[in-house]
Amino acid sequence: MTAPTGVARTARLAGAGRVARLVGAARLELRVELRHGIVLVALVMTAGWTVALLAMPAWLARAVGPYVLMADTAAFGAFFVAALFLYERGEGALAALVASPLRFGEHLGVRLTTLTLLAVGSAVPVALAAYRGVGGLGLVLLGVCLVSLLILALNISVVTAHRTLMDFLVVAPVFLAPLMVAPLARLAGLATHPLLHLVPTTGAADLLRAPVAPPSPGRIAATAGYLLLWIAGAVWLARRRFRREFFRPGERRVAAAARLRPGVAAAARARPWGGSRHWLVAYPKIDLHAVARSGMLIAILVGPVLLAAALRLGYPSLAGQVAARFGVELAPYRPLLLAALVVLHVPLLCGMVGAMLVLDDVDDRMLLVLRVSPVTLPRYLAYRSAVVAGIAAVSLLVAAPLSGLAPVGALPSMLPALGLAAAQAPLIMLATVAYAGDKVEGLALLKLLGGLVTGLAPAMWWLPTPATWPLRLLPPAWVLDTLWRPSVLALAGGALATGAATALLASRTVSRLSEGRRQGY
Repeated sequence: MTAPTGVARTARLAGAGRVARLVGAARLELRVELRHGIVLVALVMTAGWTVALLAMPAWLARAVGPYVLMADTAAFGAFFVAALFLYERGEGALAALVASPLRFGEHLGVRLTTLTLLAVGSAVPVALAAYRGVGGLGLVLLGVCLVSLLILALNISVVTAHRTLMDFLVVAPVFLAPLMVAPLARLAGLATHPLLHLVPTTGAADLLRAPVAPPSPGRIAATAGYLLLWIAGAVWLARRRFRREFFRPGERRVAAAARLRPGVAAAARARPWGGSRHWLVAYPKIDLHAVARSGMLIAILVGPVLLAAALRLGYPSLAGQVAARFGVELAPYRPLLLAALVVLHVPLLCGMVGAMLVLDDVDDRMLLVLRVSPVTLPRYLAYRSAVVAGIAAVSLLVAAPLSGLAPVGALPSMLPALGLAAAQAPLIMLATVAYAGDKVEGLALLKLLGGLVTGLAPAMWWLPTPATWPLRLLPPAWVLDTLWRPSVLALAGGALATGAATALLASRTVSRLSEGRRQGY
């Protein structure tokens, strides 16, 4: 009896130790997510979508709800989980797991669980607002839970192969786009081919619209089983790549010291023969080479074109589906769609990329190099702002007519609005860098800014005019005025608001980064 009793006691102690580790890891994870603002972003986005859906007519809320649940709620933690992994690897926290009682599998399980619970918790009020009731709520939450787990696990398995967040963001659309496009196409009725169900998230679309079209028990079981199989594979791959990263000698390891990108070091050497003007030629060449080599330039240039092409091809079918299902014509809403999906969205994307590039430069100790180069901090920010605004302007000139949402021949009359819209891209970049302490906080701020800009066009469209005046404190609101009601007053107001906001944010950014540079980062 002694041996079995000893074995049982040892097993109980081991089990208690594991529970204690998991509880401690969960508490730490919650503190990390609170500190980086992830929980706050989830609460704000949930409140925003809930209010927006409640303000819509019931038929429109039922139509929009599944798209929100799939594209925003279920995918909430997609980039946060990658940013947290890279942040912890850079800080050496993941390397410490090798000698810690907490195993990587336990750490991964806690992170996936906490971020998935955030998504599921957010889905409750969003689904209730969309469907105006609790019928089928369990299936909706099941769909959100499984999709969230899959996306989080896949992102972890992929991000281990990348050293920076920008490198990861270049490849992320390759596997995330099919996971989003397939179920969204099914929800819209644009694609119904059986092979579409090879994409694991396609079946989740049926779960998300269960309150209005309940799926059969067989379909529920098949969808859940297929998603769980993919989740298990993604978790296995993430654990395998972690072991290869940290346990095998000779493989890639976490850098003990900060590394400068080759282009950054070259920029510091570019000053002797060109004086203070030479950086205007040397730095863009070096930056262009580094960005093109990582694939980011291609992503920046191609992204808006692909978005516009998708709108041009998908809008007619979508308009037909909406007319057939709800008896609503989308033609009167083309200006709204153009504003929300192109005119404001393209600068938002460019500003996001610019913000992440600046935060990458901060992590690479770029600011230390600026001390011995003619590229002072104000010059550096001016250069980044000009590049981001220029790319946004070119992208808008291509995307607006290509989308098919703008009237034929309307491009010349839209130029003032497009120019003002391009100036919003540096605002997004500066607003993020001015207040984000790291790339995780940067993503949190970008998520909030993205929600704000996305919701601005519908608010300006549907709210009565007196209620829109407070929104004009935001520079993008003047873009909408200039686009929908062109006038010299709207353009002047937008230029004044944008210029003032840019100056304030630039001053805040220079002050903050100068303080950080004195502290060695």
